[in-house]
Amino acid sequence: MLWNASYETGIAKIDEQHKELFRAIDNLLDVKNKGRVKEMLDYLGAYIVKHFTDEQQLHVKAKYPKAAAHRAFHDNYVKVFNQLKAKFENEGATLAMTQAVNKSVVGWLTEHIMVHDKEFAAYCRANNIKG
Repeated sequence: MLWNASYETGIAKIDEQHKELFRAIDNLLDVKNKGRVKEMLDYLGAYIVKHFTDEQQLHVKAKYPKAAAHRAFHDNYVKVFNQLKAKFENEGATLAMTQAVNKSVVGWLTEHIMVHDKEFAAYCRANNIKG
C-alpha cells in the first residue's frame, strides 16, 4: 500500500499518522513478514486506536459538526479490524485473510481518508482551524 500526495489532508499530524498506517499495512501484507502476522496485527490494531483517538480529539477541538458521524465510522472500522484479527487467530495467515485485509482494511482506509478525513480538513481550512 503506497502513500501518495493525493491522500494528504494538509493536517500534518493526521497525514503523518496515515503514512504510518500505510507502512503498517504494507508490512502486514508483505510476504516476507508472514511469520510475524500476529505481531503486526497487534501493532496495527493499537495504532489504529491511537490514530482515531488523536483524530477525534482534533474534531472536538475544532467543534466539527460531523464529529459523531465520523466517530461512528471509526468505531465500525475497529469492529471490522477486530473481526479480521479474530479470523487470523482462528484460521492463520491464509489467502482469504490477505484478500480480507485488502478489501476491509486497505479499501476502507483509503475511502475514509479520501472522503471523510478530507472533508474534515476542508472544514478546518474553511474555519481557519489549525490541526
